[in-house]
Amino acid sequence: MNKSPLPPPHSAPLPAEEVHAGRRLTEALVQVAAEHARDQKVPDSVVVAALSSALGCIAASVARANGFDLARYEEFVAAHFVRVFQSESARPVFH
Repeated sequence: MNKSPLPPPHSAPLPAEEVHAGRRLTEALVQVAAEHARDQKVPDSVVVAALSSALGCIAASVARANGFDLARYEEFVAAHFVRVFQSESARPVFH
């Protein structure tokens, strides 16, 4: 398997337009998932499982298409997920 380098680590600066595009995509995905879950009365656990499955499918496809080392790319994606989860967990909850 091609051992292409991983994408830049989390600390590597990204162009502002890429950061903004990523935030907009994240917000749109969260909004669509929330609306679908509400409209279809889907439990939170199913929403999390579905979004996790989608992330796994997309990440594996990106890794294969770019010839990334699958194990290293899995570690990269998992580490990013953990950072986001921990960051979001620290935010206050408003009801």
